Amino acid sequence: MIPRHTPPGSPIYDQLVREHGDVLNEARKLAERTHQEAERVLAWDVSSFGIDHSEWS
Repeated sequence: MIPRHTPPGSPIYDQLVREHGDVLNEARKLAERTHQEAERVLAWDVSSFGIDHSEWS
């Protein structure tokens, strides 16, 4: 998880969170989910599809 760089108790940050929601935290969560999904997709293994590659040679 990406660490939060804003110190807790920052009045400006706290006010913005109250007004607009914790946009930074939501963006961090979305980035983490995107990263995990990209790792899953990029780690696919052709052998897991049950394709016979012997005919390709």
